[in-house]
Amino acid sequence: MDGQLEFSLHPRRTPALTVSQLVRRARDTLDSALEECWVMGEVSNCRLAPSGHLYLTLKDSHSALAVVMFRTAAARLRLKVNDGMQVLIRGRVSLYEPRGALQFYAEEIEPRGLGKLQLALEQLKQRLLAEGLFDDARKRQLPFLPRTIGLVTALHGAAVRDMLAIILSRNPSVQILIRPARVQGQGAALELVQALEDLNRDGRAEVIILGRGGGSLEDLWAFNEEPLVRAIFASAIPVISAVGHEIDYTLADFVADRRAPTPTAAAQMVIAAKVELLQRLRSSTETLLGAMRGELSRHRRELVHLARHVRNPGAMVRQQHQRLDEASTELSVALRRQLRARRLALAALAERLRQPHHALGEMRERIARLTLDLARGLSSYLHRERVRTGHLAGKLSPAQLQARARSYRHKLEDLRQRLTATGTRPAARERQRLAQTVGLLNSLSPLRVVERGYAVVTDPRDGKVVTDAARVETGQEVEIRLWRGRLHALVRRREL
Repeated sequence: MDGQLEFSLHPRRTPALTVSQLVRRARDTLDSALEECWVMGEVSNCRLAPSGHLYLTLKDSHSALAVVMFRTAAARLRLKVNDGMQVLIRGRVSLYEPRGALQFYAEEIEPRGLGKLQLALEQLKQRLLAEGLFDDARKRQLPFLPRTIGLVTALHGAAVRDMLAIILSRNPSVQILIRPARVQGQGAALELVQALEDLNRDGRAEVIILGRGGGSLEDLWAFNEEPLVRAIFASAIPVISAVGHEIDYTLADFVADRRAPTPTAAAQMVIAAKVELLQRLRSSTETLLGAMRGELSRHRRELVHLARHVRNPGAMVRQQHQRLDEASTELSVALRRQLRARRLALAALAERLRQPHHALGEMRERIARLTLDLARGLSSYLHRERVRTGHLAGKLSPAQLQARARSYRHKLEDLRQRLTATGTRPAARERQRLAQTVGLLNSLSPLRVVERGYAVVTDPRDGKVVTDAARVETGQEVEIRLWRGRLHALVRRREL
């Protein structure tokens, strides 16, 4: 009505917005309120799309942010971005309208160091490597055509379906033991350890495949935990690690007896296809039969060759008999010849033995000649010694004379014994001559003079006998040799 006020008890409603309008308004608000900035965090789920765009998740301990770097900016990167890296990213935040998700558009990425997970993984790897858990020498060969295979993986995952399909298609008669376990998340490592221990206690499996599909570093982290690594090391059954895709590596890959790039590859590795084995068996059989035929043919040719060259055995026996007769005749002749020679030698010896007195006479004559030669030699020797003794008597000191006399006595005693052994008559004559020689030596010895009261004075400086007082100085020490003992005296005066 004109002139009347119109009002309603219901508040006036704001026009409704579509989802796209709301997301667009939020995006515009973010674009106007937040300028370009630097954000730091750890890289996860990094992948390069075929289009050249780089996608990753940047996270810290509380939040995660989707990051995209378009192809033009990614082409300028000078580093390879991997999961676990700590990085600084320059860019701006906005909303991705199709999903209404917050997203960071990166323009530049700089490294900031390894992430906590990557750093912990590297430290654990180095420690286990030092302990020898990754040594190739301890790794075992996989069994050929195992009757029972153990699988440790998620029960409802794609990995178990792929492995079962491959194994059963290659050998339907093989038995498979599946021990399900979680393959990611909190507590997954302990379930995997328990699964390995259960299969080892069961004992039927001849080889164990430990596998799962690919994923991020966080998804595969259970296969990097120390308890699982040590459980694989302690397993009495060979273990194949088939974790992730071909580019994914975990510590389980290093400690396992064999590493497969994928679960499918592990299934192909553990069991050979039955068709392939049958084909190899047929090929080996044909090769063996061909070799056997060749050997039989070669032996047949050798038998034919030998048959042509082997003579009649009867003729060979007759020839051997003839050779034996000839050898017997030659042996008889040789024996008779040898016997005749021995008889002649024996006759010669007997002839020599019948006249022993001739040899005895020759020996007596030889002894007589030797006795005469010895007597002559002794006489000549004694004569030379007497002459030599006469020359040396005046020059020798009493001590030298005594020593020489003792030597002569020993020699003469030896000669006496030899003469006694040779004959008594020459010994008696030589003993008389010796007594005369000794008497002569004693008469010429200065010791005999000393015995009568005389003394011998010597100079102790040179040991020479003092015969002239002019050689001695007053106060000089001299040595006086008596019959018994020596005197050491000082010259008080001298008279010339």
